[in-house]
Formats: sequence, C-alpha cells, structure tokens
Amino acid sequence: MLSNKVTPLSRHLSRALGLLAAGLQAGALAQQSPDLNAMPLEQLLNLDVVTASKIPQKISEAPSSVWVITAEDIRLRGYRTLTDVLQSVPGMTVSYDRNYNYANIRGLGTPGDLNTRLLILIDGRRLNDVVYDQGAIGTEFPIDLALIERVEFVPGPGSAIYGSSAFFGVVNVITKSGGAVQGTTTSEGRFSNGGREERAAYGRGTPGGVELLLGASAYDNPGRNLYFPEFDDAASNHGVAVGLDYDRYHRLFAKLGAGGFVAEAYVSSRTKGIPTASYGQQFNDPRPWTLDQYAGAALSWHRAVSDTLDVFAGVNVARYRYRSVNVTEPPAQGTTRNVDTAESLASGAEVRIISSAVSGHKIIAGAEYVRDSKREMGNYDLDPYALHLDVAHPKRQAAAYLQDEIRVGQSVILNTGVRHDVDSEGGATTNPRVALLYKTARQVTLKALYGTAFRSANAYERYYTFDYKANPTLRSERIKTYELIADYFPTDRFRATASVFQYRMRDMLALATDPNTGFLVFSNIDAARATGVELEAEWLREDGSALTGSANVQSARNDANGAWLPNSPRRLLKLNYALPPLGEHLRAAAAYRFTSRRRTVLGGEVGGFGVVDLNLVGTMIGSHVEVSAGVFNLLDKRYADSASEEHFDNSTPPRHLNAIGQDGRSWRVVATVKF
Repeated sequence: MLSNKVTPLSRHLSRALGLLAAGLQAGALAQQSPDLNAMPLEQLLNLDVVTASKIPQKISEAPSSVWVITAEDIRLRGYRTLTDVLQSVPGMTVSYDRNYNYANIRGLGTPGDLNTRLLILIDGRRLNDVVYDQGAIGTEFPIDLALIERVEFVPGPGSAIYGSSAFFGVVNVITKSGGAVQGTTTSEGRFSNGGREERAAYGRGTPGGVELLLGASAYDNPGRNLYFPEFDDAASNHGVAVGLDYDRYHRLFAKLGAGGFVAEAYVSSRTKGIPTASYGQQFNDPRPWTLDQYAGAALSWHRAVSDTLDVFAGVNVARYRYRSVNVTEPPAQGTTRNVDTAESLASGAEVRIISSAVSGHKIIAGAEYVRDSKREMGNYDLDPYALHLDVAHPKRQAAAYLQDEIRVGQSVILNTGVRHDVDSEGGATTNPRVALLYKTARQVTLKALYGTAFRSANAYERYYTFDYKANPTLRSERIKTYELIADYFPTDRFRATASVFQYRMRDMLALATDPNTGFLVFSNIDAARATGVELEAEWLREDGSALTGSANVQSARNDANGAWLPNSPRRLLKLNYALPPLGEHLRAAAAYRFTSRRRTVLGGEVGGFGVVDLNLVGTMIGSHVEVSAGVFNLLDKRYADSASEEHFDNSTPPRHLNAIGQDGRSWRVVATVKF
C-alpha cells in the first residue's frame, strides 16, 4: 500500500520550477492558445469544439450535441474531480459506491460496469484501459483539474470516429498549454474530515513558440465513518465502518510543445479503502483496498501543409495497473488474503488528413493501429500461496475512417462519416453516422442525427475464470441512435437547445449462471432502448452573471420484459448560477441538481433528491493570491445510490447492500498563490 502521508509536493516542485522559470522568463513573451477565460461572453456560447469530428467546429455546426465545461467553470464552481464536472452536464448522473464512480447517460449506465460504454479521452487519446475498458472519472483520473483548459462531452455514439467504447458518449479532457498558465502556482487545500491536498504547476511560453507545462498534486483524506443499515448487528460493529473510506493519490503531468510538435506524459497512483464489505468480505475489516495506477505518453505533430490541407500524426503508449486485496475471513493470524491483479500496456499510432480542396467539402480521412501487447489478469492467495488465475491475451486492432462535411448553399450542412474496425478478437465491424443540419434563420439550427456504435467485449468479460466461466466467443454490443435537435441562438448572450432522442441496443453483455458448471458467465443476452427529451439553456448577462439550466424526461427499459432499467432516473433538473462580482475581487457560484427516484440493482428503489452547492472565489494582493471556499450539499440532504451485485459480506446467508449512502454537508477551502 502507499504511504498515508501527503508529501509536500508543492514545496519541492516550486523550487525546481522556479529555477526553470528563471531560465525561461528573461525576455519571454507568451505565445499561447486562446484563453477561454479572456474571451468575450458572446464567443463562449458558440465555441469551437473538436470532439465531435476531430476537427474544430462551431457548436452550432457540430454533427451532435456538445457540452463544454471551461477552466473558468471549473474554477468558479469549485470542481475537483472529473465526476464533479460531469454531474453538471445535461442528462448525466454519476453514482458512487465508495470505490469507483459510475456514469449514467440519458438513463443508461449500471453501477459496477466501470464506465465501459463511456469513452474517456485525454487530448483526444483513449484513457480506457484494455483489460476492463474502465473509464476513470473519480479520484483515480490521472490529470489534475487545475491543468485542464476545458472538458467536452458528446452524448450518443462516437464509433464512426473513435471505435470501440464510444457507445453512450465521449468525454474529451483537453489540457492547457504552458502559456495559458504563464507562471508558477502552488495550492494548499483543506477538506471535511481531515482531507488535505497540495498542488503545484509551472507554465511558460517563449518568443520562439515553445510551450512548457508541468504539474503535480497529492491528496489524502482519511474519510468519514460510514453506517450501513444492512450490517447493523453486534458482530459487525452495529453497521459502522470505522476509518475505511480513506482515499489518497499522487499525480504528475508534463507537456511540451514546439514547431507543431506536442509531447506529453502523465503518471498517477490512487489507493482507496473499501468500507462496503464487497465480494463476501468481513464487514469493518481494515485490510481490503484497491490500487489504480495510470501512466501514458504521447507525441503528435500537426501542420497546415497548404491553405486546403492539414496533416496530423501521432503515436502514444498507455499503461494501467490494478491491485485489490480481499479478505473473506475474520481478522486472525494466518488469515488468507486474496489478491486480484490486472496489467495492461497498449501502444498506437494515428495519421489523419483534413482537406478542403474540393469546394463545399471538408474531408477527413484517417487510419489507426493499436497493439495491446499486455492484457494480463491474475488472482492468488497469500499465506499460504495458491494461484487461481493467470491469463494473458494480447491483441491487435486497426481502423480506417472517412468523414465529409458538405455545405449546400448557406443553410444546409450534410455531415457523413463511416469507420471500419478490425479486431483480432472481435472481428470486423463498420459504423456509419449521418447528420443533416439546416439553418432556418440566423437564430435557429435544426439537426437530424443517426449513428451506430459498438463495444467489443473486453479481456475481463472474455477470459476471467476465478469463480467465473470464460466466454471467448462473445459478440460486440451494438447500438443505433436517432436524435432531433433544435438550437436557438437569438442573441449573442442567450442560447437554448431542445432534443428528442432514442437509443436502441442489442447483444448487450450481462452476467448469467451457466447451467452446467454453476459459474457466472458473460453472455450477449440483453436488449434495451432509451427514449427522452432534453432541454438546455444558457444566459450570459451584461452584469457578469450567468445562468444555465437543463431538464431531462427519459425512459430506459429492457426490450424483453419492458422493465425499468436499474439506476435510471426518469427526470433530471440542473441549475447553475454564477453571481455577478461581489465587489472587485469576489465571485460566487451556486448550483442545484435534482435526480428522481431510481430502481436499484436488487430490485428496490432509492428516493429522488435535490442537492445545493455553493462556492466563493476571492482574489487579493494584486490577484496573486486566490482563495476558494465551497460548501457542498449545503442543506445536508440524505440520499443514496444503488449498490451493484458485488456488495455483500461473508455472513451465512450473505447480506447484500441495496443502496449506498452518499456524503452529507461537506466543505473545502483552497488557497492558491501565483508568482
């Protein structure tokens, strides 16, 4: 396990960064990408986005819905995890089981599925690992939010551009340039329940166009004692898990850009205590924990070869390592500990060209190759040692994609795309998408969207055999989506969007019991559909205040029996209000988030709830010092999320958790110094 002490990273890094800054600062004038925080408000409502098509496009012209959360949103609202960011997105809810966070998009997403159907990108490159396909959005996410320029979320299928896992949506985390940071910052944070965080960052741009960004952060929170009514008896400490909700991580990030080249690397490690007695463990046992480690590096090159031709090329490598310690027997000398492990290593390359040589057309053509050289899983006992699982199944993937943005006069854009993937395990698949955009007037754009996507079964689903049966012949999951969008933009400071959508899924993977062996096995047995209406509006006022709101009415059901899907809320409402400046150096943001009742995995229900958050940001001493203070769940609302199937203890018979209570009122104070 990792040390439970947070090292003073900011102190040591600041010294190193300060020395480097002295060398670069003399005469340096930053040459940086556009600063979103300094842009006029009217431009923020129709930003250029890149995630929908891998090229810059206005939001109103993108072949999908796109939601953007900027660095200023993150700063003003006090977000500190990617989960916080995604909770503000229309149609998105995130549940938490005290270990991982699970996204639900437009009513689709089950606790425990590790976000395998949500593709997470860092600067356009895949983060989901190649053993579990896990989309990290909690404290295990490897990039500090202070280093993020913006987050773009595209709901719906993205396989026509990105391939497998771009099933329910794509999240692209776009990091800052060195010039955007322009200096050295150190931060110190204090949280409820004794939590502590330290951050340091250095960024600089030079007259020659060199951009350097370095960042480091560390976090330690011992967590609160938690009560679980299902475990309330004398033998289980009356249902109270003491000191087991701890969470700690370390992160490092570096990015260097020059002459069209960008190189970046990250490494992170998170250790999380397990308070829920999952997988038949002893409740209130301090020994179980999980470890998630991410590392990645990439080099890319982009250049406008001519007025009508852009070329992009990139290579990358990504590594993921997982460890979990499980103990099913009461604490005693000689008690056997079970260790579950996974390791993956993937490397890839991509080439892409963008041509506007043909009048009225913007053509994107690209090819990718990925080699998953390491996909290993293991399971063994300690004291005494016994090996239960040791499998390794490397694989290869290749793909080619083509997209054409066709402009017909001033009012019509036809966006068509197709991607063909070849997977050494899952075979070949082709996924098209079509988007027809019609500008009825200056203020209104109508979009009609159709697309398909797939998700290839991952290594865990195909080959895990400890109390499971392997099923290497699994088919890929499939989805077809239909969506109509109306985007209304009557002024430079107001935008409203309404959409109607339907998702149809087949060959969905689910666990079933094999009648011959009695073991659990993954099979393509489910089909489902989701239908809904989504409304969103944003109003930026002259006094500096901003109001955004969204509402969803949706239904997600199993096709076979019409059952309401677990963890699927039928109604969502979100409001965010940024107050005008409260004096020269003080701003505030308030948020309200309502989620209606949901079915649990075990067939029960959790009630609906509304949560209010408040955050204040103040600057002083010539804007070199900033203090952010937030209170979250301000009204101390009690609410819970559905538990997944693995949350049960070692009693006879096992006691299963139906729901997992979430945090009540909490607070955070962060002081940042820039020099």
